[in-house]
Amino acid sequence: MICSFNGLVCCINHDHRPRQRHCTCSHKDNMYNVNFSINICNPATQEVLLLPPAPASECPNHYHISTLGVSFHSSINEYKVFQFFFREERPYKCMVYSSTTGSWKSIANVAHGPNSSNEHVCINGMVYWFCQSRLDERLVGYILAVDWEENFSIIRIPEEETMKPFLVNLEGCLCMVVVAKVDGNFRDIFDIWVLEDSKESVWVKKLSDHISFSTSDPILCVVGRVNEIFFGTRKQYSLYNIHTRISKVFNWASGPYWSASLLVAYAKSLFPCNGRIDS
Repeated sequence: MICSFNGLVCCINHDHRPRQRHCTCSHKDNMYNVNFSINICNPATQEVLLLPPAPASECPNHYHISTLGVSFHSSINEYKVFQFFFREERPYKCMVYSSTTGSWKSIANVAHGPNSSNEHVCINGMVYWFCQSRLDERLVGYILAVDWEENFSIIRIPEEETMKPFLVNLEGCLCMVVVAKVDGNFRDIFDIWVLEDSKESVWVKKLSDHISFSTSDPILCVVGRVNEIFFGTRKQYSLYNIHTRISKVFNWASGPYWSASLLVAYAKSLFPCNGRIDS
């Protein structure tokens, strides 16, 4: 599961098979097929749409498995899927699927590639991903952004917040939630930074507060929903309200340990998977 938007959920499936089909990637001297299926699902209607694969002519040999990002434009009810193909040397290749045309197209090569598919945020048709630092891959170096017209840009982040930040959407604003780390150990304090000017990379620290967990497990995911922040560990999760600054802590109902790879903010709708309301 990659993300949720307007009642739809984007899911992917990796299937690595030796030396088959047309799109391969090189990894540790082994050749694998990138059988990379993308599904758009509506849990409310149980509809599933399998997107067509990117054209073979646009997926060269020796490219690594791609990362994704989904953009949704609420005023025109259209979504786009950005798919990155990359290899050790730059630039990265990016293709875009449009729900309006039902097809892929290649856009200009991109100098920067995102870290992960499941750590991106979409706000008002703009998509944001973290990118690793070129000097130290353990650190977040900057944010890659793309607008609805498919123009890419780079946003710098505060220098002191490069170790383990999380991107979230809070009340329509791009925010970073950063769990404090001292001497290699995560503490129970977090900061919220709000992006005020994307062109000048101006961030303002909105607040700092404590995380009300009874466990010392590391935080695995952070998700924003309107004015609430979801913090998840293996055993517990917490809902924090940024206005009241009150947390509610719960244990996972399914068992003592949480094994899900990603949690998303989901709102039920009858929106069709192909994005065309008149269909």
